[in-house]
Amino acid sequence: MPESNPAAADKPLCDLVMKGGITSGVVYPQLIAELADTYRFKNIGGTSAGAIAAAGCAAAEHGRLTGQRADAFAELMKLPRQLKERSADGHSMLFHLFQPAAPVRKHFAVLVSMLNASPLAAAGRAVLAMVRQFWGIALLGVLLAFVLFTPVVLVAAPTLSLAAASGVALAVLLLWWLWAAYGLCRLEALKASPWKAPLLWWVFGLLASAAILGAIGGTAGGVALLWAVLAGGIAAPLTIGLVLALSGLRFGNTLVAGMHGNGYGLCSGRTVEAGAGHAGLTDWLSGYFEGLAGHHASHPLVFGDLWNAPLVNGRFADVKPADRRVNLEVMTSAVSQQMCYAIPFRGDQGLYYDPQEWRKLFPDEVMKWLDGVSAAEGAEVRAAGEDLETVVHELNGERRVLSRLPSNANLPLVVAVRMSLSFPALLSAVPLYAVDFSLKLNQCPKGQPPLDSLMATRVWFSDGGIASNMPLHFFDSPLPGHPTFAINLKSEHPDHKIDATLPPGQQPGRVYLPDSNVGGERRYWPAPADGSSLGGLIGFVFSIVDTMQNWRDEIQFPYPGYRDRIVQISQLKDEGGLNLDMPDRNIENLSAAGRVAAQKLRARFHAPPGQLSEGWRYHRQQRLRILLGVFERMAKDLGRSLAAGRWDEALEDIPPHDYSAAHKAQAFECMQRIDELAKLLHDEEPSLESRAPKPRASMRIAPRI
Repeated sequence: MPESNPAAADKPLCDLVMKGGITSGVVYPQLIAELADTYRFKNIGGTSAGAIAAAGCAAAEHGRLTGQRADAFAELMKLPRQLKERSADGHSMLFHLFQPAAPVRKHFAVLVSMLNASPLAAAGRAVLAMVRQFWGIALLGVLLAFVLFTPVVLVAAPTLSLAAASGVALAVLLLWWLWAAYGLCRLEALKASPWKAPLLWWVFGLLASAAILGAIGGTAGGVALLWAVLAGGIAAPLTIGLVLALSGLRFGNTLVAGMHGNGYGLCSGRTVEAGAGHAGLTDWLSGYFEGLAGHHASHPLVFGDLWNAPLVNGRFADVKPADRRVNLEVMTSAVSQQMCYAIPFRGDQGLYYDPQEWRKLFPDEVMKWLDGVSAAEGAEVRAAGEDLETVVHELNGERRVLSRLPSNANLPLVVAVRMSLSFPALLSAVPLYAVDFSLKLNQCPKGQPPLDSLMATRVWFSDGGIASNMPLHFFDSPLPGHPTFAINLKSEHPDHKIDATLPPGQQPGRVYLPDSNVGGERRYWPAPADGSSLGGLIGFVFSIVDTMQNWRDEIQFPYPGYRDRIVQISQLKDEGGLNLDMPDRNIENLSAAGRVAAQKLRARFHAPPGQLSEGWRYHRQQRLRILLGVFERMAKDLGRSLAAGRWDEALEDIPPHDYSAAHKAQAFECMQRIDELAKLLHDEEPSLESRAPKPRASMRIAPRI
């Protein structure tokens, strides 16, 4: 559909890349809407929660450009307010988007109890919630303690009947259980006195037990009372510890089994609370994207819609990235292959899906479209006279026929986003399949008839942030024609504390964008927690994981040509991340920070027509200096290689099916020009590389993600 909103189409272009962060994504709607007042979004990318925001931005831009939804960005701006709306149970809409599968519902409740609490307080809450969820084990522990302690009471108070002694024993045990619950609710005390607090807890328990035994137990005091008190003070804590250990063991075993059957996640993304009025994340996203786009077609919103791709026989044709009206790209991680992919995929990856498995992950209308397009594309291949093997996989002894994943243009947005935000443990991974032709069972010996079918191997796709949490490389260009903005979410800087008591949007230290040519050169890293052995080890392990995940992103933040267009938004510890039930104030603070970030970007980079802003002028200078410096180094290195490597002979050896005579002539001329450029840059001065911003950049050949 062509543009029917000239005012939106005439706005200056920008690209936008958004970092992942689960619930931190509430920062993006107001940021996007604020930028949309000035810019038209051309390329939009993100990972995880950033992928949700990117798809929402792309859908809204599609709706605005086509005139189907002129108020799309105004509607997107309302999202933080909608996410914090509370239902009758006191939980927010954001919380209800994450609905656990039935086998792990109890486990999810335990983990939810830890939200918005410090580590020690969260641990205490989790233990109490675990006992409540697995109350059968707690009951067995009480019975065990009762059996052990009742004879002690009878010995200490021989005048009591069995029934009376049993009542006293229950009273003492009840005291210890309540006292243990109180202690678990006050675990913060361990931070100040890790040994003193447990000792005081035990002593107070002994004194309270003595009071009960002396008051209603009929003990005469002396050795008998002391014996009973000590026995209760040992039996009760031991059985309580046993119950907690058994509850933890039961919790762990059932959690592992439940997550294994649910794609290694607690939530599938689908709606599981039937009749509760709350949609699951994937179901809600599918409808939300279509609403922002003003999409009323019989098919779900697909990439071809955004691209303004031609529709042929009910399906969309591919469009080159440069010609796409709105270009959306998200990151996903194929953890089974130890690889990462951008969606839309670069070329045909030969991926297949199991319709039975995917119906547990995607809405019915999405599956109907996928199955129909997959079948139609297969029929088209067969009609052209090409062989199309049947691809199967085996699951629990059952052989299932797989469907080929449709082409990029026909892939629904919600599928790409769901594959990007499969946050480990929280959301199920997405299973796809590919044929491993290195296996002999998929190789057809020469002279033998073709194989009846190919056996595919499962590939689990998980959160894109595993590979790159802020994929700025998606749209990077040596000499960009318009700015590419990026949003980084980070922890609070100790020298720039956030005053959360101030109104949202008026909190110093919350948003940072360099306002000069030297700003952002330095980056902060927190000191390791080496004060304690256990804390230091845990912190060291987490640092290793963070480094593997974020090293590429981190080296870009202070780099010339990057730092001036990456706006940094700081979060407090109880904001974003896994805080599924964030307080309203936190949502307001983050969403307002997004608006402030957009205002800073606009002030730095936007200028009236015919003029250059200070930010864009400086950015172009930096990118040109970097490129010329890299070209000089490459030309000199290539010149030496061409002179010493007899590459003319290598060119002549290339077979005709790879290079025709015309290709060889063009290649030879190209090599001559490189040699001329190397001779031009042979002298050390003036050196363009020496004047390039530091640290020096490098350029190398690498596969496209």
